[in-house]
Amino acid sequence: MDRRHFLLLLSGAAGWAGCGSPRTEENPLSQTPPQAESEGEPLLPLQDESGNTLLRYRFKKGEELRWNVLQTLKMKTIIGGMEENVETRSRAAKIWKTLDVSAQGTAIFEYRVEDIDMHQAQTGHDEVVYNNRRDKTIPPEFVNLEGKIGFPLAQIQIDPQGATTKRPLREYEGRVSENRIVIPLPDAAVALGTSWSEPKQIDLLQPNQTVKKIRIRHEFTLDKIHTGLATINVATLILTPLEPKEEMQLFDYFSKGTMELDLQAGHFIRQQATIERTVVGIHGTSDSIRYLSRITECCCCRRACEICSADGIPN
Repeated sequence: MDRRHFLLLLSGAAGWAGCGSPRTEENPLSQTPPQAESEGEPLLPLQDESGNTLLRYRFKKGEELRWNVLQTLKMKTIIGGMEENVETRSRAAKIWKTLDVSAQGTAIFEYRVEDIDMHQAQTGHDEVVYNNRRDKTIPPEFVNLEGKIGFPLAQIQIDPQGATTKRPLREYEGRVSENRIVIPLPDAAVALGTSWSEPKQIDLLQPNQTVKKIRIRHEFTLDKIHTGLATINVATLILTPLEPKEEMQLFDYFSKGTMELDLQAGHFIRQQATIERTVVGIHGTSDSIRYLSRITECCCCRRACEICSADGIPN
């Protein structure tokens, strides 16, 4: 099995961090969405006199954010004329518990995976399933989940613009692009259609033990605002030319998707992302691999929501 699929569920959710420290806004902000007052929350200024929107994270000490996650992965590999197919699907519940919030709005979270339900089908093998509520033994295919369900995995610190640090509390694996619960937010209020970006560099280990520097750029665009939700389009561009074997190692970085930020609550409530790549010439001219991954996460806690209506992992 491609371990990236279930390692995503163990990620500390700090992958899109790195924006600079928040700046004091120069423009007075005045307008607020009407629904916030009806929910009993204090109104926060969200727009300036030009109608530009301020995007910020905001959390409360003691609150828990529950993320219900659905993910599917299909991978078809053809090597030397032999075809192999792997399909996995999973459902998980991830928890962010806010331990503390500073006067400047910087929050510290405890991160854990509460539940998980996984299925894997592979050419020439029996289907493998695992549900932590139901099964006492973890199958060998999912051995990396051992000791990681229900336990705190990391403490994450995030400031109002999305700059984060992550401290693992126990050994676990997580990759930079696996999770998009937080992204860097712009310094000032922005208009619809505004884009911002974050450059990154990946150190890719080569067979001869040298390191190749891979330049990438995360791009974000404020697409629309409706009923207090800001929809942000996200994508990653790889700027360094890659060989087929190198591209295969970096599938996780070819994602595109959208995120919905609740402007009053100050955190994302939904995100979806797709990775779809075909690489030819891995070992020979006819060798190929096709990779299709889709992930949807939701933290809106509304029973009408397709993800939240199941209320976590089914028994």
